[in-house]
Amino acid sequence: MLVDYHTHLLGHEDREGTVEDIREFLEAAVANDVKEIGFTDHNRYYEQFDFDLIEEVAQEFPQLKVRKGIEMDYTPGKEKEIKEFLEQFELDYAIGSIHFLGNWMFDHPDYTDEYDNWDIDELYKRYFERVAGAAKSGLFQLLGHLDLIKVFNFRPKTDVVELVTPTLEVIAQEDITIEINTNGMNKPAKEFYPSREILEKAYELGIKVTTSSDAHRADRVGENLAEVREMLLDIGYTEIATFEDKKRIMVKL
Repeated sequence: MLVDYHTHLLGHEDREGTVEDIREFLEAAVANDVKEIGFTDHNRYYEQFDFDLIEEVAQEFPQLKVRKGIEMDYTPGKEKEIKEFLEQFELDYAIGSIHFLGNWMFDHPDYTDEYDNWDIDELYKRYFERVAGAAKSGLFQLLGHLDLIKVFNFRPKTDVVELVTPTLEVIAQEDITIEINTNGMNKPAKEFYPSREILEKAYELGIKVTTSSDAHRADRVGENLAEVREMLLDIGYTEIATFEDKKRIMVKL
């Protein structure tokens, strides 16, 4: 079964999220054999959210389960504000993601020069510590693109599994789901988030997973998810996570 639990109807405010926009995403999901799709726009665009309209258009697609979510930037020390923000909405799930270290938006191509100011191993450690904080916060049902720090293909000297294992152990203890996000294939890293080697460690630790495209356009909905499904089966996974009203439901791959 294919599910796409991370999509951006509004993109980066490229669209208004009209009926036609919603319909285009849902038509792409059906065309790509996706059975469940979640709309998870960035929290900073919250004034444009219209979950009622999404629900209305979803009625035209009875073969699809359409879920409501938000991709939320996690900032340490802001847990109370994040909780209050998320409680405004009736969500099926929230994705916790790290896009900033301090004021540095490390995954933005305009700011790659900042990588030169870091020891890359230390940068990975700092990033994974932040992901662990998101996992421990209790605010999220799902963690986004676990190793996003590799986006521009800056790689650590230390084995990445060694660097990420303390964070994976926290995720396992907190029983938080992670996504396999195919958008890394469109970036300089040219690799899913997270990498297979990290997923193998996640499987060893009993961490549950779901799948996503991180599509910012309708034509990317479901992208490479069939390949991810085969990889997960090869690793040993037989189920993936879905969500309804913040409750996790495991379904057969």
